[in-house]
Amino acid sequence: MAARREVCRYPRRGERVAPATLRTLLLDEAPQRLVGGTAAAGSRLCDLDESVWEKLPPDVVVQLGDLVVAKVAAGCARKAILQRRLPRLPEQARLADLRLEHRTGLCLARAGLDHDLQALSEKSIGDVLSIRAFGPRSLVDLLSSLETALARGAARLDPRLTAEATRLLAQPAAEDAGRDDARFGPLILEVDPEAANARRLAERLVARTQDPPDPAFAAEKVRQLSQRLAAMPGETIEDELIQIFASTPYERNREIVIGYYGWRDGQLHTLAQIGARYGMTRERTRQICAKLVKRKNPRSIPAPVTDRALAFLASRLPGPAADLEQALAESGLTKVGLGLENVRRATQLLARPLPFELVGIDGRQLAVDPAEADLPAAVVELAKKEVYYHGLATVDRIRDGLGKSRPDRAASAAVVLQTLQLMDGFSWLDDRRNWFRLSGRSKHGLPRAIEKILSVAPAVTVDQLRAAVGRNRRMWRVAPPDEVIGEFCRQMPGLRVEGDRITAENTRPWRSVLTGVEKQLVEILLRHGPLMERGQLEELCVAAGMNRFSFHAFVACSPIIAQYGHSIYGLLGADVSGHQIESLAWKRRQERVPTRVLDGHGRTADGRVWLSYRLSKAASTYAVITVPAALKKTISGRFRLVSASGSEVGTLAAKDGRAWGLGAFLRRHQAKTDDRVRITLDLETRTAVIELDSHPSPARGRKAEGDDDLPSPARGRGAEGDDDLPSPARRRGAEGDDDLPSPARGRGAGGEGERS
Repeated sequence: MAARREVCRYPRRGERVAPATLRTLLLDEAPQRLVGGTAAAGSRLCDLDESVWEKLPPDVVVQLGDLVVAKVAAGCARKAILQRRLPRLPEQARLADLRLEHRTGLCLARAGLDHDLQALSEKSIGDVLSIRAFGPRSLVDLLSSLETALARGAARLDPRLTAEATRLLAQPAAEDAGRDDARFGPLILEVDPEAANARRLAERLVARTQDPPDPAFAAEKVRQLSQRLAAMPGETIEDELIQIFASTPYERNREIVIGYYGWRDGQLHTLAQIGARYGMTRERTRQICAKLVKRKNPRSIPAPVTDRALAFLASRLPGPAADLEQALAESGLTKVGLGLENVRRATQLLARPLPFELVGIDGRQLAVDPAEADLPAAVVELAKKEVYYHGLATVDRIRDGLGKSRPDRAASAAVVLQTLQLMDGFSWLDDRRNWFRLSGRSKHGLPRAIEKILSVAPAVTVDQLRAAVGRNRRMWRVAPPDEVIGEFCRQMPGLRVEGDRITAENTRPWRSVLTGVEKQLVEILLRHGPLMERGQLEELCVAAGMNRFSFHAFVACSPIIAQYGHSIYGLLGADVSGHQIESLAWKRRQERVPTRVLDGHGRTADGRVWLSYRLSKAASTYAVITVPAALKKTISGRFRLVSASGSEVGTLAAKDGRAWGLGAFLRRHQAKTDDRVRITLDLETRTAVIELDSHPSPARGRKAEGDDDLPSPARGRGAEGDDDLPSPARRRGAEGDDDLPSPARGRGAGGEGERS
């Protein structure tokens, strides 16, 4: 009897010491004091199979068996272990064939399992441990005996398990399905705790030399793993995220993390809102969410649906966030309508690079490439500035402005277009989608010009309006096309467009619309017009107290003034006939008499150059004189201008046959038409001495309005209407002319400086 008891006692010679079913509890290395220096050196407890009896003395094996039992006793209460099923034996196997310890057999018989091993195979570890007196040692004894019997009776490997492992090996995502992933880890660990991922599990199963204790159970788990991997690409973003981050047996915690990230309804919620729903503090809600979503290496987690969604969004940038969210829902990637902010949070949890940046534009959001995140703000600033000063703008001008402010970076046309179209009040003005306006943004430019024009003219055509606003060359390099102006007027409140005729529904009186110089011009033209010769109009305006430079600037630029002929002006839309225009032009031609300004030139005995001039009306006004062609290269650059008494009076500047800088001297001495001026230049000291003779010889005749020999800067620009105005003079305006661009405003009647 003693011998019999010894033979049946665990561990038994020829049988395995460590059951494979409990491998996860036996991963510690075997003590070196027991296996050191033997063939089993470096082995783990889980490696102690049938071959250990050939490697170690029996007494050492018994000690190792005691260690195995101790380890199982310490960890068998784990839920994952208790749910594990016992190995399945062949149908013809009997309990009597197993060499179990007396206690183990007695406990099984008490439970009615001594004659039905198949019933035993349906039990879990938790079921047998619940049998009275059936402890960890009995569990190890039973499992070791069952697994040894299976290994001895296995004629071949289970074909179903091999087939499922081969199918799993063909899954593209098997490499990324790690055992740390909540979606795949439990299935992998139930079959092979040592497999790092699904691919490694499949490789180990295909290369196995014997089946696991329950090959049918292992095959079913491998099949489920393959199905889960195959189903991943067809899921939605929210399904994928719930599986990854909300895999917890605690339903409340699961719902908290799902609710906070909006994976159930697609909405964004705060921690306080979710906490109030479950009766907990904001901080406790944060702790629960942080614990569930924390991963050691989130970048390695396979998330094919989220990755596909990110690629989908990146291919549609830039675009309004609302449009991209709609496209995301229509593509089937989300069924709850996840927004871009939800997607952004998901990329943070998965440590994925975010392919877009959300930029706010007038209460809306634009998704752009992160490298262009600063571009929309620059577009908005430029567009508002352009529309404020001009009333409308072009996409090309916005892009040109961006190129100047960001010379090292090209502005994306798509970002510019998308940004503009999200701005409040935006609307297109042409079919080419180049000209646009922003309602409520403009203060100057075209809207202001239209208001002025319709205050003095009852109606204008689109062509007349374009010509009128185009007179201000400083504001408009090229006036907007007719169709753009027409569409602008159609969209502008208070205007009525019938064909090409534009009228105002409620016209404001010109006296309340116009100010300063323009108001004076209208008063004089209404009193003395409707048409006036430029010289006569100038004298009346100057007599009324208008600055002469301001007169010329506004006659050249104001939209309410129209040129009806050579030096013939009137109000835009005035009721005049061709006969009136021709009559005034004929009268002007009769009064013109040629006059020379340059009176003479030469050199003094000591080699200095002298120039003598007889001032014309224009020359005395604008202080721009000609330099003889023979001296054009000699007299060039800057000269210190001094009076005959030696006091410095300014700077004389000469270039390309023109000279200027005499204005301060001429005004100080109240120079008049026909006064003679003599300038003596010392080329070495760069000094010019100026003298004025207020009693010249009788005039040899003057033009009515100018001098043929006046240099080109002092002559006008032709058809646009500034025939007698030199360019330096056109740079000056009058005090109080708010609607004139700043370069055209003057410095006052008594203090106009000269260009140098």
